[in-house]
Order: sequence, then C-alpha cells, then structure tokens
Amino acid sequence: MARCQQLFSLWSRHNTDGYAKPQEPRMAMEDCQKGNYAAGVASLKRSLERSRITIPPAETGVAAEPAAPLKPRGEKRRLSQ
Repeated sequence: MARCQQLFSLWSRHNTDGYAKPQEPRMAMEDCQKGNYAAGVASLKRSLERSRITIPPAETGVAAEPAAPLKPRGEKRRLSQ
C-alpha cells in the first residue's frame, strides 16, 4: 500500500485534473485499497510513464549487508583474541 501511495502522490503532484479528469490513477488507487496491489502499482506506473515522470525505485526496507564483519568492542574483543 505504501508503494501505491508513493506513486499516486507523485502523479498527483505533477498533474492537475483540469478539464480532462484522468480516471486510471484513481482506479489504480482503488485497486490498491481493495488489496490488489500488483495491478494498482502497474497501472500507476503506466500513468507516470505516460506523463513522462521518472518512477522512483521501490524502497525495500531491508538494511544492506555490512562491508566487513563487525568486531566486538572492549572486554569481549580481548577475550575473543
């Protein structure tokens, strides 16, 4: 749902309704609210591409692996050597 909200917010920031009321992004948001996230996100991405808006990468929420293994500090480090 967070990805749907992110994409819809991006779309709505760059587009105004004006005379032509685009329904696809709104329908995509409804899909997301009903739990059909895959269809909603795909539709929102199409709308953004059509508007020539760069789609941000999805945030995974997973921390990256550290470059080197962490070493214990202080007393634990002395005992491990």
